[in-house]
Amino acid sequence: MEGVCKIYEEHLKKLNPKSVSITYDITQLFEFVDHLADLSCLVYQKSTMTYAPYNKDWIKEKIYVLLRCQANQRQ
Repeated sequence: MEGVCKIYEEHLKKLNPKSVSITYDITQLFEFVDHLADLSCLVYQKSTMTYAPYNKDWIKEKIYVLLRCQANQRQ
């Protein structure tokens, strides 16, 4: 999920090349995810030894959890 955040941050850097720092909130990140044409995540399932696809809503939930954990670690 960190990769999705990184893609968004790179997108923002291209839009604002002169900015020293880039800030955004989670709603902006989620809007970016929603506008991506095709985004899914394949997660390995140990029990079946296959990969299961997950959609954008699952990805956004995992991003939310990741960012919340990062924010809690900074406090």
